[in-house]
Amino acid sequence: MQIIYIEDSSDDVGLAELALKKAGLNFIMFVVDTEKEFSKVLDTIFPDLILSDHSLPGFNSSEGYKITMLKRPDTPFILFTGTVSEEFAVNCLLAGIDDYILKSNLIRLPSSVERVLAKNFNHVHT
Repeated sequence: MQIIYIEDSSDDVGLAELALKKAGLNFIMFVVDTEKEFSKVLDTIFPDLILSDHSLPGFNSSEGYKITMLKRPDTPFILFTGTVSEEFAVNCLLAGIDDYILKSNLIRLPSSVERVLAKNFNHVHT
């Protein structure tokens, strides 16, 4: 499985990788922290999943999601971030983002990834 992770904190990348590996998921992770890098990676690979922090310097998850919908519209997108308002999280889900997980609730990440991938697999293959 190929994952693109939009993140600017190497500590958070390490925590996410560890949580997914502990759950037995086999993946290659491409980490980007700018809009330019993200767009370039999407031009070269077909990821199975995109994880995104919300707020990076000069770039955010909303912009990342828009680029994803233009270039890889069938790719699941999970917002994996620090604190966001409940209203923001609901608006993300209404906009089509597949799930959001607070980094303080890291334990949810593997099950969310598995659920979103299974849902997307069933959607693509029906």
